[in-house]
Amino acid sequence: MTMTRHAGSVHIDAPADRVFEYVKETDHFYEAMPARMRPKPGSVGPVHVTPEGVGTTFEWVAGHIAGFKLVAAMTREEYVVNERIVDRSSTGPVWTWTVEPDGEGTRLSLTFEYSSKVPLMDKVIDAIGWRGDSDLEAMLATVKEQVEA
Repeated sequence: MTMTRHAGSVHIDAPADRVFEYVKETDHFYEAMPARMRPKPGSVGPVHVTPEGVGTTFEWVAGHIAGFKLVAAMTREEYVVNERIVDRSSTGPVWTWTVEPDGEGTRLSLTFEYSSKVPLMDKVIDAIGWRGDSDLEAMLATVKEQVEA
């Protein structure tokens, strides 16, 4: 099994609880994506939010392959209030948001991990699916801009 990992972080001038409240909203995940990757109107499926956070599910049309919709179903696997959220996609990636106090503000980190049983397939998908580190930085910048607004 091979794995591709991208990670980044940003300082946000806001308290950790405010940053966490923002990133826990599933719509904000989509809104943070670079425009070319953002789901098109009508392609976001149902959201089921559990009271405890873990088990929350949401889905979206991630793309099309040979005329078929590629639907990504996300499941919230970890949810620690004001600290961490881990969402696993049915298409493979695991997204981890980490929130921690940083001086007068908050350090928000985002990690994307994609593993594959087929050797190097994760590298191929990573190369054609998105722009790794720069897309992650763009997502973090978008969250920063929105929370600080």
